[in-house]
Amino acid sequence: MDLSGYRPYTEVLAQRARHGDNRTNYVISLPLHLIGTYLPIPDPEVPFPGNRRVNKRHAEQFGEYWRERNDWVAPPLLVDTTLALHEHFEPKFRAGGVDFGVLQLHQNSASDFDILDGQHRILGWKLVGEQIANELKSLRSKLQVARENQDDASIAMWEQRIAEAQRSQERFNTEYVTIEIMQGLSEEDHKQAFNDIATNARGITKSVTVSFDRRSMINRIAVDLAQTNDLVGDRIDWEKDRVVGRNENVLSGRNLADIVRHVALGIDGRMTVRRESEMSEGSIAYLVDKFFETLVSGFPQLRAVQEDQLAVSELREREMTLSPTVLRVLAGAFHVLAVDLSDERNPALMHEGAERALKLFSQLSEHMSFPLDEAWYATGYFAEDSKAPSSRAQDLKGLTQLMVDWAHRGEIFS
Repeated sequence: MDLSGYRPYTEVLAQRARHGDNRTNYVISLPLHLIGTYLPIPDPEVPFPGNRRVNKRHAEQFGEYWRERNDWVAPPLLVDTTLALHEHFEPKFRAGGVDFGVLQLHQNSASDFDILDGQHRILGWKLVGEQIANELKSLRSKLQVARENQDDASIAMWEQRIAEAQRSQERFNTEYVTIEIMQGLSEEDHKQAFNDIATNARGITKSVTVSFDRRSMINRIAVDLAQTNDLVGDRIDWEKDRVVGRNENVLSGRNLADIVRHVALGIDGRMTVRRESEMSEGSIAYLVDKFFETLVSGFPQLRAVQEDQLAVSELREREMTLSPTVLRVLAGAFHVLAVDLSDERNPALMHEGAERALKLFSQLSEHMSFPLDEAWYATGYFAEDSKAPSSRAQDLKGLTQLMVDWAHRGEIFS
């Protein structure tokens, strides 16, 4: 019998092509469950030589994304090696300068490969594979106890949970990722290639993500708002994350999404998977519309921008009203004052709270000009000589609560 499990290698389909003057690239596909066997697994505590430290939470989030979505998308993994792969490659035919054949991957190849791009994806798949295996072990143990106790309800529940975990296990065993292997790189070549990737790759801004990712309720509301709202309509920068200086856009796409989230969930609220599936999108969109309506009613200078009587850049130069941090804080305060979450599925507007927010905004509108009033610095949320409050999470939360307190008192700077 010729049993594959006793071989020191695995055979995979591969294509080989030249890359530059002295290098050869091999492209293969591996099922996800074999990643940990043939590729090195990053350690969040000890970065690989020539690579940046991997962020475990980021890796876990990618694993969660893969598990939640059957239509996941990820670019190929890129690794390099000093191993003479041509000695383990058997070409079968050639077309257009590319060889197609069979490549032998030896069981210890993880020590022969170095990761150029894809550390977080590799670690994420490794972690989620372990998670699924541990879940199945635990669930089977609970099912055994339920059967011993002849608890029919628990048996049905654990059998359903096991079936769900087994579906994830089946995906993990049968879904593939593409891997490109660069042959002939020294350790110094690896470092240079890693630097070249980081230098030449243009990062995707959060604003671009907001404009493209229509799966997210927050993003959908933000994009729709940018098309319909009188203040921000056609005044959103979908490329940059920061809108400054002479930029005539009111906000970036990222800023707008932050404001939508703060109105719906508060200054430190997060849109969880459960909330995404349960909360009424129409209710949240209505609340965000009411926030901007209240904002423009309370700040005459914003109404002037809305009606094209005042340039955005001119307002930005003379006062802090258009500071994204200020607008996020105002959105957070509006949430506390005017949003009723007693039925989280259908958040509602509290009209009395909206009136308090309007009065607060009207009072603040007269104290936004540069140089800022010393009373702002006295709050402790502004650095000396700064033109906007601190955007640290604890400061956002503190300033938001201060605004709410002012609204309830009916007097600012008190």
